[in-house]
Amino acid sequence: MERTVQSVEISTIIHATEDPEKVEVALTTVMPSLFSKLTTRKHLEGHHGNPITTLNAKLTKSADIRQFTQHFLEKLPRDERLRIVRELNLLTDEEGNLFIRVDKQSAFRGMLTLTEHDDPIRVKIKFSRFSGKTEGLVKGFLEVEEPDKIR
Repeated sequence: MERTVQSVEISTIIHATEDPEKVEVALTTVMPSLFSKLTTRKHLEGHHGNPITTLNAKLTKSADIRQFTQHFLEKLPRDERLRIVRELNLLTDEEGNLFIRVDKQSAFRGMLTLTEHDDPIRVKIKFSRFSGKTEGLVKGFLEVEEPDKIR
């Protein structure tokens, strides 16, 4: 399935009130061994002069995508996969992208849990539009069988 994935982007923000090491631990739950070699940092200043650090990683090599996919699917519980399928129209766009928001606190504790909060770890998975319809590609990526029976 990773051949249908063109790229994966992971990003989050470290606010002045957060412990950077804890946010990095949370990121390693999403992409463990890839974190240190592929993450870029930008130090910014917030509206009120507070320091903000952005962490971003983009995976484009098939070996990195395969490693990410294997780890991500091991950590992502089945009920969260089914939630993504149920909410597919809210989590995808016409360009073949899947947008997943992972809770930082849960990731820090070693679990991948979807969130709607303002301060997530963002995962953008871009699928090849030439490999099929986004819905089928996402379901295949998530390894969810018989999705019509989950409604």
